[in-house]
Amino acid sequence: MSSLSAKCLLIVASIIAANQSIWARSIDLPATDLIYGVDNRYEVEDYADLDFIQKARSVAIRISSRKLTENREDPASYNFPARKLKQLIPQICLTERFVDEVSVGDCSGFLIAPNKLVTAGHCMIGPNECASNKWVFDFHEGVKTFSKSNVYSCKSIIAQKYSYTAKEVNDYAVILLDRNVEGRTPLSFRKFGVVDHETPLVVIGHPMGLSQKITDGARVTKMNDIELETRIHSWLLRQNYFTANLDSYGGNSGSPVFNKDTGTVEGILIQGADDFFYNEEKHCLESRHFSDSSKNSYEKVMRITRVPNIN
Repeated sequence: MSSLSAKCLLIVASIIAANQSIWARSIDLPATDLIYGVDNRYEVEDYADLDFIQKARSVAIRISSRKLTENREDPASYNFPARKLKQLIPQICLTERFVDEVSVGDCSGFLIAPNKLVTAGHCMIGPNECASNKWVFDFHEGVKTFSKSNVYSCKSIIAQKYSYTAKEVNDYAVILLDRNVEGRTPLSFRKFGVVDHETPLVVIGHPMGLSQKITDGARVTKMNDIELETRIHSWLLRQNYFTANLDSYGGNSGSPVFNKDTGTVEGILIQGADDFFYNEEKHCLESRHFSDSSKNSYEKVMRITRVPNIN
């Protein structure tokens, strides 16, 4: 094994040891960590479109129940560990955005009914993950505690599938929450048909477990070079997903991907290209960058029309 390969393995092992969240544990899969063109991630309050700021209220982050402890000064709220991203990933370049922000979760999800939440299938593998995690709304930058009124449990899994094979791509979960979510509007979603190529997109979620971000500047893309090698087979697989040049990171798994023109959910962010690379000159981990015009985009979005039990 070359010294560079050994170094990369040590880096990966260190990341996994630093944070045992979904976005770190699933590093053997192509993670949803990649920037196309300029970084189009915004803090929710800084985004220009008030309609999407409102929609963001219906997007939650998944957090391990073990990380939430009752606030003794305010029994109506939870404390959570305030560890910054640069502490969780010591090898990350300090020039990366948001390294000084707190990272606490590992997946995103969104409301499609008062008591139903949709996320990626790999974020809800079975009953144990249902029982051992909470879903938290309104985690924005600067939040120090979580109001218990914004914290929900998974009561049961209504539908779930997590399959990446030569014959199918399915990655979705529909869960029943422990109570109705008050004061938040379930998101509207496509009921039939398919989204057109080049349609502008917006994604809302929690990249790398950070506070909520709204990301735009993306579009539905056509087949990449790998898919074109098996055009017919890839076309069949794409019945369940489409690709997009989304600026997304691992904790974005389960995020709603919106049609920017209509405001409806087109799908669930499920998978993407390789994440960070080791910058030999800086001696740290840096996000990979492609140009917006690159014909190769690998961020997969599970079509919401292919998810059962959501109506």
